[in-house]
Amino acid sequence: ISSHIEAGETLAIVGPPGSGKSSFSRVLLRMYPYQSGTVQLDGEEIAHLNRQWLRHQIGVVLQDPFLYSRSVRANLSVGRPNAPEAQVIEACQDAAVHSAIESFPEGYDAMVGERGVTLSGGQRQRLALARALLKDPPVLVLDDSLSAVDTGTERQILDAMTRRKGRQTTLIIAHRLSSVMHADRIMVLDEGRLVQLGDHQTLAAQPGPYQRLCEIQGALDASIRADMSDTATGGEHRG
Repeated sequence: ISSHIEAGETLAIVGPPGSGKSSFSRVLLRMYPYQSGTVQLDGEEIAHLNRQWLRHQIGVVLQDPFLYSRSVRANLSVGRPNAPEAQVIEACQDAAVHSAIESFPEGYDAMVGERGVTLSGGQRQRLALARALLKDPPVLVLDDSLSAVDTGTERQILDAMTRRKGRQTTLIIAHRLSSVMHADRIMVLDEGRLVQLGDHQTLAAQPGPYQRLCEIQGALDASIRADMSDTATGGEHRG
């Protein structure tokens, strides 16, 4: 893989399971050592950078985020303990979780069980996203972090991310095409290799893995809509 990511750019990474999507982000975080090649941040080889400093520059939201057995507010402020209240609320609104928090009897002071057991999967992901947005790091990595969020809520979050575009260099690793369509560029991986690179419109018009993915997801979405419509009408009566 050889690619240059501009500061403030939103780059999406897609590909089948095992293609190297998550490994790409873990190498960036120095969780995996690399024996050859070069990985640089602002022209500096990351292997020569202080690991703690490097990770402080990167906000990461995983598919299954870790939450502490503390209050919602304490979980949000892990990266910025003294963040102003207005910025806490703004981050939660952008992550489409503010209304959910407000519905808790104790609001932002509500306790979160170990690993977030008192929250739904979507709430855990949105709370972790709000935590990363509040930290406001130079680099933001979203690793399948909206997989448990319904499509309507996903749309709200993506609209907020579009408004924030340029504030961070953002890497979006996802399986849903709706999560990556508005990225500046989309990187398509297969078996650890970069096989396509371009924006959504360009790649969707080219024969290749991305176009096939569009066709598969388009057919799947149409099937789901048909099933939901059939369920809502009670199904077709057959004599």
